[in-house]
Amino acid sequence: MRNWSSALAVGLILSGCATVTTTDGERLTIRSPEFRDYVERVFREQNHWATELLDAQDGAEGARYEELIRVEDSLLAACAGLNELAAARRDARTLGPLRQAELARSAPECEAITTEARRVITAC
Repeated sequence: MRNWSSALAVGLILSGCATVTTTDGERLTIRSPEFRDYVERVFREQNHWATELLDAQDGAEGARYEELIRVEDSLLAACAGLNELAAARRDARTLGPLRQAELARSAPECEAITTEARRVITAC
């Protein structure tokens, strides 16, 4: 049964029928131009707020510093897939379609943590 469901998932991804739901509830087909635009936007936003987190840590102390470190760790973990995808493209490394889909599907989690990072940074 597990092999059958895995084969079905692979078929859906390769056919472009697999969808991802963004944090605002929009459903995007994984092979659509809108999904590619969404992934790129999330990647750029997380890059921006990761830099802001580093800058905010410079003058922070105590509980504020610990909170910024916690959010940075969460951001790095949640966005690792998008960072791997971007690094592969930058280095002209080929990733298989399943790996690309797997990495791109992490975008909603990355988006959610990026939103939290923005909230924490601007809460001063």
